[in-house]
Amino acid sequence: MKISIGILAYNEADTIAPTLRSLFSQSLLTDPSHPWQVEVVVVPNGCRDATATVSEGLLAQLTTSLGHGRVTARVCEVTRPGKSNAWNLFVHEFSDPAAQYLLLMDADILFIEPETLENVIGTLETTPEAWVSTDRPVKDVFFKAQKTWSDRLSMAASRVSGGNASWICGQLYGGRAEVLRRIWMPLDIRVEDGFLWMMVVTDGLRSPTDLRRVRRADRASHQFEAYTGLEGLFKHERWQIVGNTINSLIYEEIQRAVGQDQPAGAYVAQRNRDNPRWVAELTQAAVESRRWRVIPRSLVFRRFRSLQNRSLPLAIALFPVVLAAFLLDLVIVFQALGELSREGDRQFRPSSQLS
Repeated sequence: MKISIGILAYNEADTIAPTLRSLFSQSLLTDPSHPWQVEVVVVPNGCRDATATVSEGLLAQLTTSLGHGRVTARVCEVTRPGKSNAWNLFVHEFSDPAAQYLLLMDADILFIEPETLENVIGTLETTPEAWVSTDRPVKDVFFKAQKTWSDRLSMAASRVSGGNASWICGQLYGGRAEVLRRIWMPLDIRVEDGFLWMMVVTDGLRSPTDLRRVRRADRASHQFEAYTGLEGLFKHERWQIVGNTINSLIYEEIQRAVGQDQPAGAYVAQRNRDNPRWVAELTQAAVESRRWRVIPRSLVFRRFRSLQNRSLPLAIALFPVVLAAFLLDLVIVFQALGELSREGDRQFRPSSQLS
């Protein structure tokens, strides 16, 4: 039985060491009696720093320090930047073909519970209907004793984000290998986790949405660096609106070109090979024909989803924050329209440079 862990990294030479140490403190790796064989694959993509060198040296130390042979580690560096391309390479080429489960994670997170990865895999083992298992992402500002106004602003934004336990956070998740290997990411998309979520819950747009396919594991969480300050929050939210708008156009294109009995993954892989700029060209054509209508209404009014399934007193208490976030979103939507109109000029730029 084997698990393959892929760490997708872009210019993380200064941050990947704490992440690797945190990973190698997980019970899934440290327990010598655990039945799973584990491989760790760091995928530096288009890096202009020493991410690969730092990773190679530290992985050698960490695997030796475990004192058992259950864990192997290596670095697979690629020259082309972009998280979606790195994802495709890890899932389809770098990961062990014999692996039953694939775990993917960012190179700048820290685990909170030492059993996080074990519980993510355990959820897949005990929940047959689940195809992907996630943990709970926690902003680092929640752990600060003295919080600034920007920290509190970031925390407030989380409460009205509209996210829920059935969504996939691209910072960390695990999936059944046979499911993930049916999926190919379009090159240079911005919101990879949103695309993955759609492919999973609809089985590649071939079935009605089934939220049971994504399950959050209990007693599993990680810490990540939060966006703080108005500028950072605005940039992040604009990124989300632009990225999810592009994803919606891709879904339309797949449904137009591929029948329900045909796999979406094979179509995306072929488009990537035939024309690496197909997503940019698709976006540019949609903006020219639809103009402001290109952004889905669900994105414009997304903040109000956070009020669903809330008690009436809590919904009333949150409403002023939700309304303020919605009004700010209107400003961001207009900014996103301008950014979408320039999407045709965007080519092969790593997502971390554009966030």
